Amino acid sequence: MTKKLAIIGAGHLAKIYADRCKELGVESHCFAWGKGAIARDSVDVFHEISVTEVDEILSICREIGIDGVVATTELTVYPCAYVADGLGTPGIAPEVARGITNKYRNREASKDVEGLLQPQYRLYDGDISSFSDGLEYPVVIKPTSEGGKRGVTVVCNQNDLKEAVAYAEKEKKRTSEIIAESFIPEGMECSVESISVDGMACIVQVTEKWSSGAPHCVELGHHQPASLPFDIRRKVEDVVSRAVIAIGVLSGPCHTEVKIVDDEVYLVEFNARPGGDGISYPLTELSTGYPYITAIIRCAMGDLALPDPDSFAKNYAGICFVVAQTRWLKSIFDCCADEPWCYERHKVTDGVEALSHNGILGTNYFIYFDRKSRPSFIDGHFNGKA
Repeated sequence: MTKKLAIIGAGHLAKIYADRCKELGVESHCFAWGKGAIARDSVDVFHEISVTEVDEILSICREIGIDGVVATTELTVYPCAYVADGLGTPGIAPEVARGITNKYRNREASKDVEGLLQPQYRLYDGDISSFSDGLEYPVVIKPTSEGGKRGVTVVCNQNDLKEAVAYAEKEKKRTSEIIAESFIPEGMECSVESISVDGMACIVQVTEKWSSGAPHCVELGHHQPASLPFDIRRKVEDVVSRAVIAIGVLSGPCHTEVKIVDDEVYLVEFNARPGGDGISYPLTELSTGYPYITAIIRCAMGDLALPDPDSFAKNYAGICFVVAQTRWLKSIFDCCADEPWCYERHKVTDGVEALSHNGILGTNYFIYFDRKSRPSFIDGHFNGKA
């Protein structure tokens, strides 16, 4: 009998899931609004419905016999968990999903994990005066339930606090709150892709990030594997694998962002879905040789054994966004299509425009892949320095 997968959301990742389902012989069902639904023509069945209509989605899934459910964005993590719980298929508990999509709650849930350090943090109470009392600058102001660096500002003094809060208010969802966190200016920004099966987590890859830095800390590129010493890489893997289980991600993917400072691991945030911006696909699959998207689908349907990371390939892959903040890449972008390392070149404009938040589809970028090393122009330019 043909297996059936429910995909909650219809964006770029939903299309990736749908394409992989075709390869696996899995029937894909997508639940989302029709407007702007990128995956609409890729899935086998498109159900036009708001992702917040969780009881109706659950009812439809029961009727058609869905075998697994996957999330595609922050907004779909809770609906995915709710539907999977109702169906009795693998996934995280709905209460865990509510917590992990809230940056304040996932800090609270992980504050006792040994080896995972936390910056100081507090919630905005609606009063600028009381909120600012005792803040030690610089601080990061951001919504508790947004992704893609939306609404994020690094504030260096009290005079800029009100504007940063207003920006976060503008960008956040209605139900989101605002959090202030101590800003850690130095160190390497990394993200960690993992998959959990039956309460055990496997670290699939650690990614090094290029960042624009203050004030909005937009991600400008991702490089795998992160250029960490062996012992620090092992420390990151150990800390994050314990942390994702501690916060309740007992089944499925997790995208954890951390910062490495003086060999210590500081939490930025958890996300119970695959990393975006090309991190999970194609980068993680290129650099490890492990079919990460396939693993997530099979995990959701209860058909995955925990992988052995020692069996993964040790290739190099990365994505560079060619924008105003990385204008030095423009000459490389213009002529890279025939380079042996060029896996993909994506052009949307002749010029370079400033990137205000993460988003792969509307941006010029190129993806590199090599089995031996990174392209030489990458070295020396980490952290977005031209």
